[in-house]
Amino acid sequence: MIVHKNAEAFALGHCLLPIVLLLLYGHNPQIELLPIAALGLAYTVLLLWRAFHVKDLGQLLKLPGLAGLMAVDWLLVTASLTWPEWQNGLQPTWLLLFVIPLYASEAGFLATLVFGVLGMFSVFLYHWAAGTPFLTLDTLLLAFGMVLLNVFIGRVSYNLNRMAFFDTLTMLPNRELFKQRLNTLLHRMRTKPVPMAVFFLDLDKFKNVNDTMGHEIGDQLLRAVSERIGGKLPRGATFARMGGDEFALLTRFHRMEEVVALCKDIFNSLQESIVLNDQEVYISTSIGVAIFPEHGRTAEQLMKNADVAMYRAKEQGRNHYQFYSPPEGVQLPYERFAMEAMLRKALEKDELVVYYQPRVSARTEQLVCVEALVRWIHPELGLISPADFIPIAEETGLIVPLGELVLRKACYQVRKWQMMEGCSELRVSVNLSTLQFRQQNLPVLIHRLLRETKLSPEYLELEITESAAMQNVTKNILMLRDLKEMGVNISIDDFGTGYSSLSYLKRFPIDGLKIDRSFINGISEDPDDAAIVTAIIVLARTLKLKVTAEGVETEEQYMFLQQLGCDEIQGYLFGKPMPAKTLEDWLQLQMSDEKLVLSSI
Repeated sequence: MIVHKNAEAFALGHCLLPIVLLLLYGHNPQIELLPIAALGLAYTVLLLWRAFHVKDLGQLLKLPGLAGLMAVDWLLVTASLTWPEWQNGLQPTWLLLFVIPLYASEAGFLATLVFGVLGMFSVFLYHWAAGTPFLTLDTLLLAFGMVLLNVFIGRVSYNLNRMAFFDTLTMLPNRELFKQRLNTLLHRMRTKPVPMAVFFLDLDKFKNVNDTMGHEIGDQLLRAVSERIGGKLPRGATFARMGGDEFALLTRFHRMEEVVALCKDIFNSLQESIVLNDQEVYISTSIGVAIFPEHGRTAEQLMKNADVAMYRAKEQGRNHYQFYSPPEGVQLPYERFAMEAMLRKALEKDELVVYYQPRVSARTEQLVCVEALVRWIHPELGLISPADFIPIAEETGLIVPLGELVLRKACYQVRKWQMMEGCSELRVSVNLSTLQFRQQNLPVLIHRLLRETKLSPEYLELEITESAAMQNVTKNILMLRDLKEMGVNISIDDFGTGYSSLSYLKRFPIDGLKIDRSFINGISEDPDDAAIVTAIIVLARTLKLKVTAEGVETEEQYMFLQQLGCDEIQGYLFGKPMPAKTLEDWLQLQMSDEKLVLSSI
């Protein structure tokens, strides 16, 4: 298994033969050496052109192209040995030793052995033409030297190639070889453009296997997965391990249906369990696909976009594939690493701002709380959707400093608003991400921010999701108790979409539930949604919890919730998320309307 990593060196090495022939001409001027040297030089120029300009010499070093290269080299060597009349006891048979290493390093043991046999036939022709005996000590030494060169250079080259271009665990091509083959294929596409797909595969929850069963079992699983997937691939495809639990696939296709079918074949290959040390292990994969030329024209673009698509597939859950699509509203492919870099700079340059959405009392329609929502206003790209940067912030850990920034700004702003007429009891709610909620120092951070902003704890409400609350329940209950003892309000956000247990729910020291907007949307038309909302409100009343409905957009929804006894309403019916200044104008308008009503009574 040889990789032609030194196709350029193979071409450059061919400069030696014409140079040596010209030097020999100076020592033994025979006119026959000049045309041979000229042919050798022309052949070398051709190889250099194919290696450095066309960049397909590596492909020619495979059959059948390899046979043609060997034939040309054999003819040049044979002509060098038999055409001139060598005199003064000079034996040119050692010219073979300039060519043998080139094949030993590039073409492998067998091909070099074949060329060595052809070379010995050239030596036989030389001795036959010169009328000298073939079986001499010089001939034996020459044969022995060619064997040594073949064995040692070939073996060393093989081992170096394998270490440099193949994954030692699975023996699949590694990232460097994958990229090399992708670049070669892209270069050939200039003359014969054919649709091509780059797949990035990431094993789902592979870390759990490593953590629970050990790295040795994890390595066995990687080998088994590579064998299963490898057995489903089309002829000519390149399947590589990029590192860790990530794999990549490169293949050409004629119809898009072939790409989709290949994704499904990969999924099917992993459906059955894999037995490792008498234990059955089930594994799945997420696949991202980038298509040439729609999703990129360079190796870097295609690989990066396939990686982006793969992470989008993982966001959909296990066993999904996703084709690359550029982020909405962004003209350049700013995603993942580029987006992470921009986000870090945004935190440093204070490009992140906080918008506030009003929450009103369902009974009086008075403003009682605002929810703080982060927005990113990029100086060049404008407003970037939270859907584009929040997942990256969570993945990279930037959500922790980002969350602290939102908390600080929100507390400062609400404390300022409390100075205004009619807003002394205004509260602010802030979402906590799962990663923030896991921070051991969260109560200390909240206490420090409240003291720094001079906001009383009862005016801060922290929202956590059901899924975050249900991870490590005992530890979370202790943390929530610390926050409650501080005087902070706690709400379960998006209630009804997670997997919370009612037995745990009554143990959580919480103050309220927020009904997810997915149930609110259908309460007017869907009896099931209406029944679920009714049940949540009854449950909250039983547990003495306050209920907030989010996503309320119509009067009909509002009236229904009001009749059920919902405490607070949030949604576009009363106001969308808005900057602080806009909310102040909104608040002034609300207060002026109230005064107008009172004055008319």
